[in-house]
Amino acid sequence: MNRVVLSGFLGFLMLSLAACGFQLRGSASVPEALKTLYIQGVNTQQDEFGIELKRALVRNGIRVVEDYEEGASLFTVLENRFKRHVLSVGSDAKVREYEIETWVVYQVSDENGELIGNKQRVEARRDYQFDRGQILAMDEQERVLRDDLNKQMVQSILRRLSAMK
Repeated sequence: MNRVVLSGFLGFLMLSLAACGFQLRGSASVPEALKTLYIQGVNTQQDEFGIELKRALVRNGIRVVEDYEEGASLFTVLENRFKRHVLSVGSDAKVREYEIETWVVYQVSDENGELIGNKQRVEARRDYQFDRGQILAMDEQERVLRDDLNKQMVQSILRRLSAMK
């Protein structure tokens, strides 16, 4: 009897999950013209954003070439910025909260050098509490948040690439 109730509950849970429209994030289906890309304007070997971008593109079946070759589309990063702003200050005139913001402006050209769409801007931001008593932990927290922001921006770029015609 207990097993029947548990099975019924799990079945109801799975049905509810399917009914709400939830689905796992699959790979982005980019147009055939973008299946081979050369990335310029960001270092895909050392820059955190560049590394994450290259990994995500490769995971989604896009061949990223190290040196430009004939027939490759061109992904150009025009601007890659990061800023940290003070959000709030305590009564002791010390920072209590920061906001970190990052954005990337890019454009995509096909193998003939013609722009595909317009320049695109992708941005992301997060805020976090700052505790002067835990400086090392705060540095690590900011690093983790920057990694998350990079991943969020890369996912946005992949969605936009899959929407290009």
